[in-house]
Amino acid sequence: MVTSIIAWGDSILKGVVSGGDSKRFDITEKDSLSQACAVLGIELANKSVFGSWMTKTRRAQDRSLRNGASAQIGIIESGTNDCDYDWSAVSANPDAEHLQRCPLEEFTRLMEEAVSVARQNKITPVIMIPTPLVPEWWFKNICIGNDEAAILKFLKAEKAAAAMRLYQNQELFSLKAAAIARALDVQIVDVRSEFLAHPNYKTLMCLDGVHPNQAGYDFMAEIWKREITKLRVEF
Repeated sequence: MVTSIIAWGDSILKGVVSGGDSKRFDITEKDSLSQACAVLGIELANKSVFGSWMTKTRRAQDRSLRNGASAQIGIIESGTNDCDYDWSAVSANPDAEHLQRCPLEEFTRLMEEAVSVARQNKITPVIMIPTPLVPEWWFKNICIGNDEAAILKFLKAEKAAAAMRLYQNQELFSLKAAAIARALDVQIVDVRSEFLAHPNYKTLMCLDGVHPNQAGYDFMAEIWKREITKLRVEF
């Protein structure tokens, strides 16, 4: 029976909501994990950080463990910011080489490391597969304050195809997270599939195309309430 959870993730686990302007964010008091753990009577330490990718998530993990953090279950969630680019830099110079914030090879290494570190500290790792993008909304969002033509030039595609390329990038990182879990015998909570199975998952998403809205966090909470009770504690 799970009695304590620590979470290392990004704004999706943090509970960030957006009005559609990339500069305006709030954090809901009813994020998905807080809702689920309150109902299940589980102690929660949510160390998720807004804007985090695996490089930062590993730092947050190490910092929390140095400070004495402990739990039965450690949820690891990343991928959405990892596959993203510095769009201001792209907009300023679309012909330059621009790397993703955490390229796939580095993402893989750090995710595997996070799993190993959790186990070294007698914490059972669980990988969450993140929510999907709404590609056309996300493309519109990254163009706010940036040069859309320059971004399209960098992506080498028309608008619709460019938006789908961003979706495919995130899908690739999500698939890699699932593959890491299989290879290392790590349990997963596949929030992404649950969203995609919804008749219209756009109704669960903020207008920025990347963060769940409150209905989305409520939907995630139901997933957590069901899946947490199935988790196997390794230590």
